[in-house]
Amino acid sequence: MLRSFACLLSILSPLALADLQPLEEAEMAAVNGQDGISISASIRFNPNPQLTRCPGGCGARVAIRPGQSAGVIAIDNIKGTFSFDGVTLDVVTIDSGFNGEGALFNQDALKLGLRESHFSDVQFTLSGANQVSVSQPELQQTDLLTFHTDGQVQLRGDLYIFPSN
Repeated sequence: MLRSFACLLSILSPLALADLQPLEEAEMAAVNGQDGISISASIRFNPNPQLTRCPGGCGARVAIRPGQSAGVIAIDNIKGTFSFDGVTLDVVTIDSGFNGEGALFNQDALKLGLRESHFSDVQFTLSGANQVSVSQPELQQTDLLTFHTDGQVQLRGDLYIFPSN
């Protein structure tokens, strides 16, 4: 065992003396970062009944106040497992396709590539509310849509997010 370790160290020791060499300007110009970003994650939302007032526990809440509006859009009572493997994030120019409307648009858009996305035992509610916090007594919330699945949902494809002027 000791001989194997000594042999491994003797093989790897020249790497410790290696130094980084700067790239020439021409080499740097040939490098481009147009492959975007790849993200992998697995997130599980477990309701904790001891920390909430809901029977069985409340899920997570995400509230967004769009622009200068008085109300918020809330994704409420989020529960389940969300797994994303190889999600890509890239900026692309839309100048064709989309039944001819791409040429009229001719701008950059954010492209979210869903290669292997899985949702297991998921539940959430899309709502409109008058405030972000649920702990305030003057909260008025209208539930618009509730999604619940026992099992697994798989998503594949691309999601484009277009800017607005």
